[in-house]
Amino acid sequence: MSTSGDFANAAQGLAAALLAATVNPADGVRLLSELANFTPDAPTTSSAIGQAMATMQDASGDLFRRAAVVALARASATYQPSSQDDAVNIRTLVCGLLDQEIETAGDQGEDATFSALRSLRQAVVQDLNTRGANLPSIKQFSFNGALPALVVATRIYRDASRADELLSQANPPHPAFMPRSFKALSK
Repeated sequence: MSTSGDFANAAQGLAAALLAATVNPADGVRLLSELANFTPDAPTTSSAIGQAMATMQDASGDLFRRAAVVALARASATYQPSSQDDAVNIRTLVCGLLDQEIETAGDQGEDATFSALRSLRQAVVQDLNTRGANLPSIKQFSFNGALPALVVATRIYRDASRADELLSQANPPHPAFMPRSFKALSK
């Protein structure tokens, strides 16, 4: 890298490439949220060189995390929540990581970064609130005994074709034996 701008572009390119490499937006959210928690190791020496290394490592850590949270916000925009609860969970995850970087930027006096991250947070909240508003919520269902998924789907939704959806949500040992109590979409 010849300049700090090239280094910053490479960090942003890495986060963007990671997002582009994921087929499923949920995978992008998961991978980028891990990257957004990056903290560099502490230098092993307290000499002048060690202090310079610490400064560079801290600045690089800030750059990598911020590139990851921006890509994470992009991933959340393409993520299709399955329920209101899912939208709230993704919003909480993304906003929590953004809040950490907003606080760090504010503590470091980086006003432009602070403002940009706050605007990004606001856009994420508005987007996920809007897309999650009309989705069904998750509800606890209880039955007296273990029933087949087709029967449960018919009882809950009046639609046996949604049995596969119930199987993915309840994860029973066998489709003929749904758990007596589980959480699934309310409608």
